Amino acid sequence: TTPPVPSIPMRSITPGATPGLVCTALSLVCTSLWVLCSPAGEGAMAMPAAEPERGELRILWYNVENLYHPDNDTIPGDDDFTPDGVRGWSFSRYGMKITALCKVIIAAGIWEPPELVGLCEVEDARVLDDLVEHPILAPYGYRYVQRDSPDPRGMDVACLYREEMIGLTGFDLHHSDPSGTLGGTRDILHLNCRWGSGEDLDLFLVHLVSKFGGAGATAEPRREQVVHLVHLVDSVYAIRGSSLKVLAGDFNEVLEGYSMEPARTGSVGGKPIAAIPLEGHYGSYKYRGRWSCIDHFMACGDEGYRLRGSILELPRLLSRDETYGGVMPRRTYTGFRYNGGISDHLPACLDISAAPSSDSSEQ
Repeated sequence: TTPPVPSIPMRSITPGATPGLVCTALSLVCTSLWVLCSPAGEGAMAMPAAEPERGELRILWYNVENLYHPDNDTIPGDDDFTPDGVRGWSFSRYGMKITALCKVIIAAGIWEPPELVGLCEVEDARVLDDLVEHPILAPYGYRYVQRDSPDPRGMDVACLYREEMIGLTGFDLHHSDPSGTLGGTRDILHLNCRWGSGEDLDLFLVHLVSKFGGAGATAEPRREQVVHLVHLVDSVYAIRGSSLKVLAGDFNEVLEGYSMEPARTGSVGGKPIAAIPLEGHYGSYKYRGRWSCIDHFMACGDEGYRLRGSILELPRLLSRDETYGGVMPRRTYTGFRYNGGISDHLPACLDISAAPSSDSSEQ
């Protein structure tokens, strides 16, 4: 049986969850104009890849890079991101980032905002309150799931969901450092929900340890996290074998990397875990002039579904790469210089639809 949903601080617009048609249309039009225009002074740049057909369910994943609330708290990891910190993280800059993120979420849904939005590098519930209550997102009735994790920087994984379309039946958080060698890191967020005509979905959201301490030095701890994740998904399979299971997040590793080997070769219920290719011109992250995909969607129990992944390559999320050429994600800061963007990652989308009976094995 599914455990009851724990009580956590959650606020959203619940009365009159369905937005007025005029308000919704204006929101979509204004957002479309924003995302299709390049920031001033950047000139022409590559247009985004053709938007894939939207699925019956769309999941957006986005590492929003250091989304701190400007108020200082007891965690030293946020000291740089306060009005008095070295980055001068003001309420004005914070408000502009929240607004821009709301616009990206709306734009990611094509004609209908995504039913599920996975986020990482979010400080706490205050940030999520400001996000779901923002005038751009409020009409769509988003709620959220978040818990503070033991990450020393105070960064958490969170999920927004549209209550009108997603029935949240339970969630859990799992420590992603089973050996205790990392000294605290982000938890794995697991949600069980229903969508469409009663389809079951188990969604696992992760933000694995970064390569900040060196790619080689962090490879083994990251691999251990992937092993733990596969075991976790397999344990859920023993309870709900028929549900679609989706793994999403910032794995800080390309699919072919050493740390991802347990996912590439592992199985859930005796069946392999399928990696969903992400369509687009670029990857999700650029490091020293080279694009790669370190944000992934993977799935198992996907028989009977069509799954399609893509990178959201909106011009507003890109800026010129003055060092290596081409374009790069438009970050909030470049070093200590305020850059006015959202993240050093590009968001990724997963579209899920029921497959016709004749090609139920297609992804």
